[in-house]
Parts: sequence; structure tokens; C-alpha cells
Amino acid sequence: MTPRTPFRRAAALLAVLALGLAGCTSTTARETGSSDGAGVIGVALPATEDAAWEQAGDAVASELRDRGYRVDVQYAADDARTQASQVQNMLTKGMDAVIVAPLSADELEGPADVAREDGVPVLVLGRGLPVAGAGYAAVVEPEELGRAEARALLDALDAGERTDAADPTISPDAGTLDPGTGAPDTSEPETADPDPGGSVSTTPSGPAEVIVLGGDENDGWEQRRYDTAIDTLAPAVAEGRILITSGATWADATVAEAPLDVAAAAEERVRDALPGTGVVEDPAVAILALGDAVTRGVVTALTTDPPVSETASPTPTPSATGDRAVPVVVGSGADLATVQALDGGVLAATVFVDTRELAIPIADAVEAVLDDSEPAGDGTEIAGLSGIPALAIGAQTLRADDIASALVETGWLTPEELSG
Repeated sequence: MTPRTPFRRAAALLAVLALGLAGCTSTTARETGSSDGAGVIGVALPATEDAAWEQAGDAVASELRDRGYRVDVQYAADDARTQASQVQNMLTKGMDAVIVAPLSADELEGPADVAREDGVPVLVLGRGLPVAGAGYAAVVEPEELGRAEARALLDALDAGERTDAADPTISPDAGTLDPGTGAPDTSEPETADPDPGGSVSTTPSGPAEVIVLGGDENDGWEQRRYDTAIDTLAPAVAEGRILITSGATWADATVAEAPLDVAAAAEERVRDALPGTGVVEDPAVAILALGDAVTRGVVTALTTDPPVSETASPTPTPSATGDRAVPVVVGSGADLATVQALDGGVLAATVFVDTRELAIPIADAVEAVLDDSEPAGDGTEIAGLSGIPALAIGAQTLRADDIASALVETGWLTPEELSG
């Protein structure tokens, strides 16, 4: 390992101060482990708001600790400049290796250059972005997520899982509902409705109209998820089974310019698209929420009333019952609110990755690189990082019946957390 010079340490410190002033978002830090000389590992993750990252952080820290390392876990509150500052600070403090789930490869370019010059290994976790000089990657492939979400949406629509069909509740003045959309039907019926109270046919009329929502418009990793989802939906569009009414392009689908704003922006987009806080009053009958934060925002819009003032708190109503007729929704992740919405019928499905599975391979890789050995990969190729060993873990599509086996029995959630 190249020794650090006083000049290098001073330059790194100046970079930390500059980045720290630029990114003033609140963050979370956890330091754990032993001090028996095995080494100190820095772990830089996006945010504790995502259960996937919190679980990954806990699992990676525990695995490394069990192998004798001290571990410094930092969460960047979804701010890329804050994450770059945290990584730089880890290098300044003399970490033996740094694991990072990158929010932005561009923002990490400076710290990555310092790591390379100082001989500090950098390993990529979760999000396979091309961090300069990275020597290993244990990732989730966004293409698999996009494909799984799109297929789950098509399956739900083919199964007729529309809330207006399962729970045909209408308000007294709503009239007849369009069976394909759940919205008031203003067209003349072919035959008179013998029940002016509004019985609802469960037979779809025309293509299912779909809103596709993506996250941060600058996130290339999320764009790969979106592109694959659209490709997967394309045959159904061509056949006339679905019509993408919003989100047919990446620019139209994205809801925010930074990851920190995604959940709130997705919530606002859904409230605008479905006036009445989730009551289907326009032709959209399905929502594809591409991303964990996007899904949280959609769930909030569909399960809470909007605040009556800037200081008021929403009133939770986490189910598709009562006088709310919500569209078919497929999302991703297993945040508590997401799982409760799945359990309550608000979500038809969520695509889940157990990020705890990343802990053993990333810890194996740390041991290998610190021993000047090549870590083991499975042949996964990371765009922009060709030639480095990499490994990808799989995803699973969860429906309400899968919650107990996939999440509760595995310890992702406790029964008490699920019940609220």
C-alpha cells in the first residue's frame, strides 16, 4: 500500500471541508465492531429511510464485525454530495477499505481518485454504478427489478385485480362507474341500468390505462430499471391490452431531480393524477411504481388524506376499503408502509430484494482484496466497470400471501411491526 504523505492528508481534509459545506443534509453514522487489528472498514450507504439500505447496513456491519473488523457505517440521507464527503472522510481517517452503495458515480470521482492513489480498495454494494477504480461489486441488477415489476403488473391486470371489481363501492352521486377505469361513466349505456344505485361490471372495457412512475431523472441506475420495464410492457401495448397514459418516456416518468425528493414528488404526482386522494376519477386504472422511494410516495397518496394545512399530519387509512377505489399498483421494496399496504390490498405486488444477502459476498471480497487476492464473482458484468469480479443477487415478487414467509419468518419485519 502506498504510504500517505502529509500533503495527501491535507488535500483530503480540505476536500472533506469543501464537500461538507456543500452537502448539509442530516446523516446517520454507526460505528461497531472489535479493535483486534483485523482492520477498519468504511461503509457508505444512501439512507436509513429505505429499509433495504438499513437492513444491508446492519447485515454487512455484523458480518464484518464477526470477522474481526471495526466498521464505520455512514448514511447520506439520499444526498450524493454528502455521500462523497463521507467517503472522503473515511479515507482521511485511514480506513483499510471502503464499501459504497453509490448515489452518483460522478460525485464519487474525487474520493475514488484519492482511494486509488492511496491504495485503499473500494468495493461497490447494491447499485452497480461505475465508481472509478472499484475492484469488486456485489449488486442488485436494475434490469431484473424492472422486468419483475412489469410482469407483476401484467399478471395483476390479467387476473382482474382491480379494486373497483373487488370492492364496487361508489358514492351516492357518482352514478354508474366505467368498469374499465373505475371512473364515472358519462357515455350512454347500450342498455338501461336496472339498478341506478350503481352495480359494477367486472369486465374490462378496452385497454387498461397505466401510469408509469420513475424516480430521480439523473439516476442512470434507475433509468436502466425503467427501460427494461417499458420493454417488458411493450408487447402488451402493441396488443392493445394496456395503454401507457403517463410515463411512456423516461423524462415523463421521472418525478424529481434528486433522490431526496422522490417520495414526496411521487405522492404529489399521484394526488394530481387521481383527484380525491386515491379515488379513481380519471381513466388510469394501474400504477407501476419503479423504485422503493417512488412506491412509498404512491402508498402515502393512496392511504392518507392530504394535510388540511402545511402543519397538519395526514390521517392514515392503509387499505383499499370504504369509499376509496384505488387502481392496481405494483411497486418495489419492503419498507414498513409498503408491506402494510400490500397486506391491506392497496398494492397488488411488490418486488423485493433481501439486501442482507449481500453481506457475506461483500465481506468475503473485503478479506480477499486486503489479502491481495481476487474476490470471487459470478460473471456479472457492471456497465462501466468491465473486467472486475462482480456478483448479483436475485429479486422476488411478493403478494399479500407471501408476507409471512418472506418477511416475518426471515426476520425482516416482526409481527408487531406489521400489525402497526
